[in-house]
Amino acid sequence: MKRKWLLWIPLVIVVVIAVVGVVMKPRPGPIDLNEYVGEFFARGYDYTPRFDSYEKRSEFVTVADGTRLAVDVFVPTGGPENTRFPTILEYSPYSRAMAQPGMQWWERLFLWWYTNRTEAIYDQALSPLVRTTLGLGYAYVSADMRGTGAAYGSQAPLMPLLGKDGKELVDWIAEQPWSDGNVGMTGQSYLGWSQLATASQGPEALKCIAPAVIVFDTYTEGARPGGIMATKWLREYSDYLENFNLNRLDLEGKYFPYLPAAPVVDEDGDGRLIDEIPLAGQGDPTLFTDDDPSAYADGIARDEEYFLRATLEHEGNMTVSRFMDEGARYFDARLVFEGDTSSYLETSPGAMLTPIIEAQMPVLNIGGWFDGFLKGTTKLYGSIAERGHARLLIGPRFHIPLVVTPAYAEYFGYEGAMTVEVWAEQLRYFDWCLKGIDNGFEGEAPVKIYVMNSGWREENEWPLARQEITPFYLHNDRRLGTESATAGTDSYTVDFGHSSDYGSNRLNRWLLMQAPDTLMLRTELDKKTLVYETTPLASDIEVTGHPIVHLWLSSDQDAGDVFVYLSDVDESGEVHYVTEGQLRAGFRGLFDPNMQTGHAVEVRPDLPWHGFRATDFTEAVFADGRVVDLRFDLIPTSWLFRAGHRIRISIAGADYGNFELNPALCTADDPNACDSTTLHIHRGAATPSRIELPVIVGG
Repeated sequence: MKRKWLLWIPLVIVVVIAVVGVVMKPRPGPIDLNEYVGEFFARGYDYTPRFDSYEKRSEFVTVADGTRLAVDVFVPTGGPENTRFPTILEYSPYSRAMAQPGMQWWERLFLWWYTNRTEAIYDQALSPLVRTTLGLGYAYVSADMRGTGAAYGSQAPLMPLLGKDGKELVDWIAEQPWSDGNVGMTGQSYLGWSQLATASQGPEALKCIAPAVIVFDTYTEGARPGGIMATKWLREYSDYLENFNLNRLDLEGKYFPYLPAAPVVDEDGDGRLIDEIPLAGQGDPTLFTDDDPSAYADGIARDEEYFLRATLEHEGNMTVSRFMDEGARYFDARLVFEGDTSSYLETSPGAMLTPIIEAQMPVLNIGGWFDGFLKGTTKLYGSIAERGHARLLIGPRFHIPLVVTPAYAEYFGYEGAMTVEVWAEQLRYFDWCLKGIDNGFEGEAPVKIYVMNSGWREENEWPLARQEITPFYLHNDRRLGTESATAGTDSYTVDFGHSSDYGSNRLNRWLLMQAPDTLMLRTELDKKTLVYETTPLASDIEVTGHPIVHLWLSSDQDAGDVFVYLSDVDESGEVHYVTEGQLRAGFRGLFDPNMQTGHAVEVRPDLPWHGFRATDFTEAVFADGRVVDLRFDLIPTSWLFRAGHRIRISIAGADYGNFELNPALCTADDPNACDSTTLHIHRGAATPSRIELPVIVGG
């Protein structure tokens, strides 16, 4: 008899586990930012949520030419008797929400347990930070651009029409019964671009924006830094964006799982959206667009097939790879899409600033010291600040992820949660500019930076007024020193196999979809370069601002590229990457930097600009032994070099795999298919090759 009770034990265990699982089931909702934000950002601010729930609706918004854009709308409920709210808008090419069809029953069970959802629709309300934003009394709208997600239409990347669509979205939000008529925008990268493009159209309801990690000039900061094509970035990003826009389902994607967007319309009326995604049965198993006729998991034919028809229109998109074409080689190139033409100038945020400045619209510019687009963040701030209303916030992050990577968090001793801290800063900003709350934000210093190896600090301007531009000259003993160098020449045979890849995943700041999984160490890489470094520092030196390189070069070939890396060498000899810059020597000339805005806005900071038009390029720049002076800036940084460390620059002639090999020297994308090339670096009073560092006094 006693043994019969033993038969119940497994069942009892299952029941106990089930009960415990239900009791301990996560309940996604707002978080109290006060628990996560350090004092530098919290400033005693009350981030306690006041609304505990929300209502969601998905719908189409039809713009002027009849194209239907897809939006998700989240409106707070369960709090004070508000019926109208200020709204945060994110306007994206990456799908406002994603869906995961084909999940097994146990996967759906876990999904329900973890998210309280019965189908795998991953929308913005799953983000604790968005839920907190709703809890603080904001409506939240996430929208698909034309040609993306569940929206209709097709597009060319960064086409001006996207800004006009953005204005119509803002106008639409202002007219909704849940809106109080005040709209702000948020988001990074392409979503940062979409904010500036939308703001440039002057929508009345748009009161402020917070663009993060985005370029100022699409030519030199996106497609061709220093006039050299960023091959890996353009190729990989083009594939990445195309796969998203075609609503591919591929859980084994190269950088991320590819998931289709969430449909907008429940056409069969069964309360589910996932079954509105057609099956992929023929041809490519990850795509449904090549199936004819289309089929659905529930076996029910759709009359309108909203999601399928929208996705088929995306096949007309221009891909980012078009920027790799020979016809896109120069700054004055023009690309044609559906009869319209656009240029690098027309797609550049810097050229969109005039109406933003005239409207005195607040702009919170957010950047990362290891982001490939950082120069754009500082130029956006600087070019607005003198005539408009701008803020600047830069921390020690890459483009993606939004956090400080574990390796750098440990190295810098960073104990905060940067994603949450930056979001908290945005919420105080939106409280001020959308709700009109006098929370002290307006009176704070406009610049907040994290000095690497030191910590967060406030400043009144960028670049810092107290910077002392200090030249470090190249000496004959491969030394960097502040004293003038003796005349001479150093020679370097270019290693075309040099590649600035870091970590076991072999990444860097230029492939913006991921970050290196370790510190960026140049200890071994610099063996393929020409190196100059200081003696051990007697005291700490802070470098914050825009380093500028001035090199006098000649070569035994007519053409060449130059890559310069600034690094910190510690007491053990480990070489830590700090920043970099590059220039195709054929673009040696200096031109008016205001070309970047079509001369509509004065570009600040005042940095070397090389025109990059076809007429600005010298084909055989080193011919006949010519000595060429090259002056170009590195991506800005804020780094504390500690006493006992050494400041190093390393000079290379290629970054294979990341940037194109110089086509005048290499017959293929292969280091072994390049002509042997020796660069000669000239030193001395007549040719004072150097790096000028913005040294901060009294940091």
